[in-house]
Amino acid sequence: MKILEKIRLIPDIWVVVLSVGIALGGYFIGNGVYRASTIRTVTVKGLAERDVVADTAVWSIKINGVGGDLSTLQKRIDDDITQIYGFLMGAGFAASDIQNLRVQVRDKYAGYSDTELKGARNDGRYVIETGVMVRSHDVALVDRVSRRMGELVRRGITITEDYAGPIYIFNGLNDIKISMIEQATQNATAAGQQFARDAHAKLGRIKTASQGVFSIESRDPTDSWSSNERNSINKKVRVVSTITFYLK
Repeated sequence: MKILEKIRLIPDIWVVVLSVGIALGGYFIGNGVYRASTIRTVTVKGLAERDVVADTAVWSIKINGVGGDLSTLQKRIDDDITQIYGFLMGAGFAASDIQNLRVQVRDKYAGYSDTELKGARNDGRYVIETGVMVRSHDVALVDRVSRRMGELVRRGITITEDYAGPIYIFNGLNDIKISMIEQATQNATAAGQQFARDAHAKLGRIKTASQGVFSIESRDPTDSWSSNERNSINKKVRVVSTITFYLK
């Protein structure tokens, strides 16, 4: 009889064990969810800026001429190109810094029949567009000489309407990338530490981090011309790092 009672008690014991296990499991799961929901983070941005100077200048001087006789017009254009070379080399450029642009010839009467052109004036039939390009690492020289374009105009050389002045290029971005990223990261960390102090917490390890795109802007944007980074010798390089820290 006692043996039968013990056998009947066995299922009851397993029920108790199972109930305790479920209760403990629920506690740990609930506690884990609570802890996960109370994990605190802060996302901050760090900016790094650096002033740089362009190291290369590309300067296209475009000219055109209009005439009725193509060979005569081409001779006049050749004379203008010779004068431009003399002007540039006299200003201090080497011949290797200068090269001719391609020649474009436009016949304004192309496509019209002889009947349609009867009585038309021929003195402005052809348009030739060409010029020279200067490429130099002496950006200061390019800047000075480009401000003297009036001297060519006074010689009767027609500068085209789309003349935009020199383009200034900075090629040293790879040399400063790493140090700028370090600076941006340090600035982001400092911002995170300040936030943690204000929140009466401590800054923990990094959860995520991302680096923004490097941008190059004009350093002194005072008008539409100087606001264009391509026309500016003095430039400003910027990058922003975004970091998410755990708070302890």
